[in-house]
Amino acid sequence: MNKKMTRRDLAAVVGSLSAIAAARAQEPAGKPEDLNAAAQEQLRKNSETLSKFDLPMSTEPAFLFKA
Repeated sequence: MNKKMTRRDLAAVVGSLSAIAAARAQEPAGKPEDLNAAAQEQLRKNSETLSKFDLPMSTEPAFLFKA
């Protein structure tokens, strides 16, 4: 499943992730060890999900850095 991701798709993913993060921030916190393990697991799952998409260079924002 190699779907090309557009800027709109990427913005939708980022927007939904920030909404989920805001909702989870309101939940009561557990033990710090549990939070670290949960954060690492969530990061691993997100990385696996994002690695399924091919992002062409045209997806990157057009920034020009001058030194």
